[in-house]
Amino acid sequence: MFDINRYYNTYPYGGYMDYSVMMASCFCKKSYFRVLNTINLPLDIQVNDILMAENLKIGEFTKYVKFPPNSYHVLIHSEDGNLLFESDIDIDYNLTYTAVVSADEEDQNEICILMVPEQKAHHMTCNMSALRLANLCVDEPEVVLSASDGTVLFSDIKYGKVSSNVAIPSGRYTLHLKKPDGTEILEHCIDAAPYMHYTLFIVGKQKDNNIKIIVPEDGVNYLDLC
Repeated sequence: MFDINRYYNTYPYGGYMDYSVMMASCFCKKSYFRVLNTINLPLDIQVNDILMAENLKIGEFTKYVKFPPNSYHVLIHSEDGNLLFESDIDIDYNLTYTAVVSADEEDQNEICILMVPEQKAHHMTCNMSALRLANLCVDEPEVVLSASDGTVLFSDIKYGKVSSNVAIPSGRYTLHLKKPDGTEILEHCIDAAPYMHYTLFIVGKQKDNNIKIIVPEDGVNYLDLC
């Protein structure tokens, strides 16, 4: 079994909002924003005057759109034009954001937006990759993710929460998503390339037997951030 203290490293230690040093030296006046739909309803999504998506289905992402730092007004409509959600979001600079449309934890008949930011990491070493986990499965309130050798990569990831990054040796992995009692939910294979960041989004519902892990390419891997 891997020695987690030797091979697996969590970072950044201060979390994603601890980037004051980078902000002080960064002159980059932009960020990037995309939307992920995790509810089983096609959605039209508008940010200010920009139509980000029409008929965005469950598990689908929009493309990234460049936004200057500011506050933005978001409208989400159903396919038939009914207004489902309206709110303001704040976008800081030199970040990529995935805005996850999900069921509200307190009232699952309502929807909410979970803003998932990520900053570019400049301290990735050769032959290492980074993973993080976002639990968006509303009827799996807490999950664990482990590697095939039994090493626990993420634990106590509750619904609506996103882990910090874990750095792993690059390569192919079979990952095991489990309940806290050890009951396996599913397996997922990933080929983690060197220097790359991956966010594993858990979507679907246990009661509908359609839970899956979606792994899009994180924008920090290729967008022009500082």
